[in-house]
Amino acid sequence: MKKTLSVVLALVLCFGASLALADTFGLGIVTSIDASTPGYIEDGEAYNGRAQVDSTICAVILDDKGVIVDIYFDVAQTRVDFTPEGEILSDLEAIQKTKMEKRDGYNMRGRSPIGAELFEQVNALRAFCIGKTAEEVLGMKLTTEGDHAGASADADLATSCTITINEYLAALAKAVANAAAGEILEIQ
Repeated sequence: MKKTLSVVLALVLCFGASLALADTFGLGIVTSIDASTPGYIEDGEAYNGRAQVDSTICAVILDDKGVIVDIYFDVAQTRVDFTPEGEILSDLEAIQKTKMEKRDGYNMRGRSPIGAELFEQVNALRAFCIGKTAEEVLGMKLTTEGDHAGASADADLATSCTITINEYLAALAKAVANAAAGEILEIQ
């Protein structure tokens, strides 16, 4: 949580300096825990569990016509491994880097159908969004089949970004709603 708050505050400071008078800033965060797995014992064999929290972050600047002037995406992914008995195995003092901070350390390039690391693909999504209205980006068609269901079906973007972007778009939608409401961040 401290990491996410630090990222949020840094984004507010960075984007705040570049806002024009008619521009609005919005921040959206979508959090899920659906990648978590339980620890269990089966046939005398112990299998460790993992609690995983994924917070997808979008900071956006919109001009007075709703065109995206600047945008930033990131994911704070926190994993805590534990034994079936509940003993925590993860280093609780370790600094948790976001996916964008990991850069090549995220280690996706070898699995990517286009040979691109995650940060490169997210930056391609960012470049795709700038200059379009939020509605154009949020209305983008997504793939519906296969391992990459939820990736962009836009032929141009698909050449540089093959990751699933559902959560990025959900965070963008929240950021746009917060910008329209004059809220920096809606806390629920």
